[in-house]
Amino acid sequence: MPGRIPASSRPEWDLVASVVLQVLLVMTVGLTLLVASFLGLSTIPCIEVGRYCNFGLIGLGTTIALWVPIASVIVFTIWTIRRLVTSRMAYWVPVIGLLVCVVGYGLGSVLVSIGMPLPLFSR
Repeated sequence: MPGRIPASSRPEWDLVASVVLQVLLVMTVGLTLLVASFLGLSTIPCIEVGRYCNFGLIGLGTTIALWVPIASVIVFTIWTIRRLVTSRMAYWVPVIGLLVCVVGYGLGSVLVSIGMPLPLFSR
């Protein structure tokens, strides 16, 4: 079958790179979850009189920023292990997981920022 490499001829760097990148993915998700947990604090300026916040958009952004990294680490860890067990090249799977994690957090942060009010200008 195309794409399959016999276990004896598969390069060792693939296993090492896959494990290192997978650990980097888990660490990135941990950091992302720590930072994303503070996105909920962005509603503090909404308490001020005369400001309007879109709480639905802020909630959606926070949810995306928290759950996309969790889902990406689960899905891409399983996918990496499956490719390693079936003797296929797997180093690129955690890289895609890192990208999905970062894009998910970025999308959530943008949605939270859009839901925030514009600053009031005082005279």
